[in-house]
Amino acid sequence: MYAYLKLLFNVCLFKKGPHEIPHSKQLLRLSTIAYALISYLLILLSSDSLSALFQVATELIITFSFAALILSIANKLQRFVQTTSTLLGTDAIISTFAIPILAILNQDPSNMLAILTMLALMIWNWLVTAHIIRHALNKSFSFALGIAFLYVFSASQIMGILFPISPAS
Repeated sequence: MYAYLKLLFNVCLFKKGPHEIPHSKQLLRLSTIAYALISYLLILLSSDSLSALFQVATELIITFSFAALILSIANKLQRFVQTTSTLLGTDAIISTFAIPILAILNQDPSNMLAILTMLALMIWNWLVTAHIIRHALNKSFSFALGIAFLYVFSASQIMGILFPISPAS
């Protein structure tokens, strides 16, 4: 477990790629569970538990579908387990850092340090996603940045449509 977390953290630091994550359905399950738990905790900060469950399930469907789609188009579907494990695992790690930041923002939405820290975490997640895509597809980093942006933007649009945030009264 420690070795897997260390590998994922090294992917977050751009020292390793998804190809260095073992091809293991067990690790995919572990990454999925870790992602689901961390995402659930994050969403629970601003939503009820049932809505949080539906949102986590939707996020997982989006992530699995995205990985399958890009790998299928690139004829590299054999990399699905490693790529998806890495996408979910690295997101869980980065999202763990976001939990206290979002808790602060829920108390004080105008806290500029928390806002900037959250922005930095979002950019880091985008860059790590691009790093994973670059290695998974054997494409340039600029190409992967574009695909990662489309993924992040599309996912946020889908989530916004399915789970709109009601304005504060």
